Amino acid sequence: MRFLLSTPTYNNEQSNTTKVRAYLQTGIADIFTQHNDLMGLISNNILEVETNFENKSEKFIFILQQAVFVVSKKGLPPEDEKEKRKEETTIYVYANDVREVNSSLSIDDLTKEYDAKESELLNELQIPKVEGESDAIKRARTERLRKLKADKLYLEEVLRIIKKLKK
Repeated sequence: MRFLLSTPTYNNEQSNTTKVRAYLQTGIADIFTQHNDLMGLISNNILEVETNFENKSEKFIFILQQAVFVVSKKGLPPEDEKEKRKEETTIYVYANDVREVNSSLSIDDLTKEYDAKESELLNELQIPKVEGESDAIKRARTERLRKLKADKLYLEEVLRIIKKLKK
């Protein structure tokens, strides 16, 4: 089984995946080889990926921001004729942001990033509205505020999950 995770700034591809567990708003989806085609929404939550490489099992944990996943038996386009006969289950995950839970993920760094995002949001909220502003500028400002709020909430969720996992 193949696993592909993609964001605007991050890509991760793994083969030999044995299991993917997605924590959804409506419950948990466990995905194994030959799983039926499926789509789902992951909202600021966890995705676990287990792989088996050279008889060693590894587990990866990702915290995703507003993600969707697609499970397909069609796999990626084949590179040769032999591969055309093989229908490999592939899991595609697309997210706005991702944090891999590993030893390099620091609570202190995340807290600093959260504080910076909160400060940026407060500064943006203090910018006075200009009378006669065009609709395009109003929409751009509204979209920027929405993104800053979403990023701040995501970092809150990451901090909460990391603190819980490190206990």
